[in-house]
Amino acid sequence: MTENKIIGKTYSLYGSRNSSDWFYEDLNKFIKLALKEFKGELELLEYLVNSSKNKRKLKKENKINPAKTLLGNILHLAENSLSKYFTDIDAHLKNLSISKRCESVLTTSREQYLLYMLEIELVNRLNKKDFSSAEFRYAFLPHCLHDLEKECLSTSDGMDYVCKSCSKKCSINSVSKIMKSQNIKAYIWREADLKKIFKLAKSSGQSIGVFGIACIPELVKGFRLCTKYDIPVIGVPLDANRCVRWMGDFYTNSVNEKKILSLLN
Repeated sequence: MTENKIIGKTYSLYGSRNSSDWFYEDLNKFIKLALKEFKGELELLEYLVNSSKNKRKLKKENKINPAKTLLGNILHLAENSLSKYFTDIDAHLKNLSISKRCESVLTTSREQYLLYMLEIELVNRLNKKDFSSAEFRYAFLPHCLHDLEKECLSTSDGMDYVCKSCSKKCSINSVSKIMKSQNIKAYIWREADLKKIFKLAKSSGQSIGVFGIACIPELVKGFRLCTKYDIPVIGVPLDANRCVRWMGDFYTNSVNEKKILSLLN
C-alpha cells in the first residue's frame, strides 16, 4: 500500500490513509474552530507566530488544564485533531546528536509542529490573492521530490536548476508542469539566494510572488523569510520529511497536487 511508503521521520500527512487529502480536511475544520476566539485570520496568524517561538512555554502550556489559557486550549484541540499525523517526534528529539541539537529545523518540537501546520494554512489564505496578482511568480521545489530511480538531468539557468522532464514518474516533473500551466517559473532549489532575489526585486520595483514546497519546519522558515521582505508567499508542505537530512538517506516522497491546484485556481 502507498501509505506505508510515505512515512517521515517526524510526520506523515497520510496518517493512516492512502493520501494526504484528509489532513487538509482536518486542518480546515480545526482552523474554523480556532477562529472563533479571534477577530480574523490575520489576528490568529500573528498569535500563532508569536506563540510558536518559545518551546519551553509551549510545552508548559500543553501540560496544564487547557481551559485556563487560550494557547493551552489551542494546543489541546490541535493535539486532538492533528497529532494522528505525527510519527516519531519524541524519539527523534531524544536521539538527536549533540551537534544537531543546535539546528532549529531538526529540533522543532511537537507543539511547534501543531502551530506550524495552522500557520501554513493561514498564510496561504491571506496571501493567495496577492500571490496571484504578482508580476513575476516563482516556485521553489525540493530536490527530494525527484525520481530516485533515474538520474536527475536538471540544469541551471543562472538562477537555479530547472526540470528537464526526464522522467514521467518524477513529482518535480509533474509539479513543474502545473506551475508552467499557471505561468509560474519553477526551480529546483539548490543554489538560489532568495534574500538577494528579494532585494533586487524591491530595488527595481518588481512585484514578485513565491510558491514553496518543503517539509513543515523548512516551509515555515521560508514563509517567514518572504514575509520579512514583504513577498506574498504560499505553499504546500511535503507529505512527509524523508530526505537525507532527516532519514540519513533519500526515500520516495510526495506532495498533494490537489492542494497545489486549489491554491493556484
